Amino acid sequence: MTVGFSPASNLKEHIENYKFPTEGFTMLVYTGFGLKGRNVVMIRSCDAIVLISGRIGTLNEFTIAYDEKKPVGVLENSGGVSGRIKGILEDVDKKGGEVIFNSDPKLLLKELMESLGI
Repeated sequence: MTVGFSPASNLKEHIENYKFPTEGFTMLVYTGFGLKGRNVVMIRSCDAIVLISGRIGTLNEFTIAYDEKKPVGVLENSGGVSGRIKGILEDVDKKGGEVIFNSDPKLLLKELMESLGI
């Protein structure tokens, strides 16, 4: 199942204002909270997150997940923001969620699942 979290309030806004796709999702949740606001809903709705590459939105998702104490898997050597997470963690308190690093996607998911007790 693939769930998409849209910043839009409805399908028309999703397509026309945000120019986001509708294909590939089993379900789209229209949050109406804009780009940053939808991230809180999305992160709180999941058990864990995986960072692969990414830009500023990915960093926002990471900080929310870390603050919410959600397990975070970081795919090393995937570029983007993901490559900066270790440095960011050096500068913050250690009161957030568990962060797992691995360059092998299968092993990363295995370790993340184990941290969830699955």
